[in-house]
Amino acid sequence: MQGFHRGRWLQIAAPVELYRTARAEVAPRDGADPGTSSRYAKVQLGLGMLLRGFPGRALRATLGGDEIPRGVGFGSSTADLGAALRAAADALDLPEPCDAVVRAALQVEPTSGSLIPGIVLFDHRKGTIREPLGPPPPLNILCIRLPGEVDTVAFNRRLPARLPGHALRAWDGAFRLCADGIARGDLRRIGAASTASAEAARYLGCPPAPTGLAICARESGSVGVVRAHSGTVWGLLYPATETPAPEEVADMLCRAGVVTVPALPACSPATVASLRLVGGGCRVAAPKEMPLSCCVDARGPPEVRSEADAAPPL
Repeated sequence: MQGFHRGRWLQIAAPVELYRTARAEVAPRDGADPGTSSRYAKVQLGLGMLLRGFPGRALRATLGGDEIPRGVGFGSSTADLGAALRAAADALDLPEPCDAVVRAALQVEPTSGSLIPGIVLFDHRKGTIREPLGPPPPLNILCIRLPGEVDTVAFNRRLPARLPGHALRAWDGAFRLCADGIARGDLRRIGAASTASAEAARYLGCPPAPTGLAICARESGSVGVVRAHSGTVWGLLYPATETPAPEEVADMLCRAGVVTVPALPACSPATVASLRLVGGGCRVAAPKEMPLSCCVDARGPPEVRSEADAAPPL
């Protein structure tokens, strides 16, 4: 869920079991290739943030893992950044790698709280609030994806400066209800909070829920609806032990006239994907478990070799 609460824009992310993987190594600055594809420009920028304190050095990050759809609200750029930055932080032997990853990612773009262990209340734009709420509740999310894409950075730039009082009250209640639901292990409270947040997103100019989604949620036993506020992904929340088959829900959505596209096209043509809610944070895996496919290089600042190379005093 995402909205305005306690005087700022906040988020409670719903991390799912999709993972990007990365391996990183430190190299001499002169040996790095500064060119990279536009897809990984944010990763290169984030690596450069980590290298600010390492003049004369460079980083080479190799990425792979799950192919997460881009521009639809699955957090693909956060996943790329998180994996590459954590591998780089470890390669640089930084003392608090999780904090370093979050700080660097926030300098690149608004960042999901999925980079932080557990479930957290997070200021995803400036990082001023990072409050643990607890472990992930036992929920599955049946994800659907509507046609189209959304630019997350552009979405956050056009957030309204002023909001009506009833919108602020709706978000305040939803955030409190969600935190209480996580603390109590009450899945219905969590689902009600998520649904309220999804409905309040209309105050941000987000389109309403597809016609028929609420009916499908009710008839399939869902405890709530979740949406990607800066994306086209929606989800139905279910207790982990009471989750219907994705095919059943896909048929219900089709009969209700909800137009969808494959949720995870790189994996399957299915229009509904079942994903387990998990705690956030990066995992350290054995190299053999990390299928990798692309490289990104980043350079730190030039090394000052003598007093003559240093910048003149101000």
